[in-house]
Amino acid sequence: MTKSCETLVLRDEQNQPLTCEILRQVVIEDQVYALATPVDAVIKVLVWEEEEEAGQAVNGDADMEGILDEPDPEELRAAIPTLQAVLGELNLTLQQNGFDILTVQGELPPVEEEDVFELGESEEDAQEFQLLATFFHQDKKYGIFTPLDPPLIYVALPDGGDPYLLNPEDSPALFDQLNAVLLDLDEAGEEED
Repeated sequence: MTKSCETLVLRDEQNQPLTCEILRQVVIEDQVYALATPVDAVIKVLVWEEEEEAGQAVNGDADMEGILDEPDPEELRAAIPTLQAVLGELNLTLQQNGFDILTVQGELPPVEEEDVFELGESEEDAQEFQLLATFFHQDKKYGIFTPLDPPLIYVALPDGGDPYLLNPEDSPALFDQLNAVLLDLDEAGEEED
C-alpha cells in the first residue's frame, strides 16, 4: 500500500472526465487497484416532494416538510442555471463531471448542526450530509447537499492502460476482497497512530 496525493482522470462512456485523488493503492493478483475520491467536493441535488399526509418537519423546520427525492434528470438539467447562481452566492463554482457527478470548487461553509441531514434509502445506508442551500425552480423546492464524508470509489489501474471505475455489481468478489484488504490497512494504520 502507498499513500500519495496523486490524481487520476476517469472517463465515462461519453468521454466526460472526473478527476480523483488517489488515497491508497493495493496490488491483488498482480493488478493494481486504487481507493480514490473526487478532487472537488461532491454535491447532491434533491427535491422536496409533498406527501399525501402531513409530513414531519425536517430538523424541526416546518419549511422543510415532505420527503427528499432524486429529481427527474430533465428537471435537474433545466434547474442548472439557478443552481449555478445559488452556488455562486456561496463563492462555489459548479463542475459537471463524468458519471453524472456534480462537484463544486471553492471553500465549503463551516458545518452547522442544524444543516446536517441523515439521508439514505434505509438506516443501514444512511449518510450524513450538509445542506449548503435551498432554491426554488418551477414551483419545486430543491436542496443542495454535500456528504460530510467524501465518497470513496474503487479504480483499476491497468498496466499501460487507462484507469477505470470498478462497478461492485460486475465483480462482487473483487469488491469484498478490496474492502477486506483496505479495512485491514486502515486498522493497521490506526494501531500505529
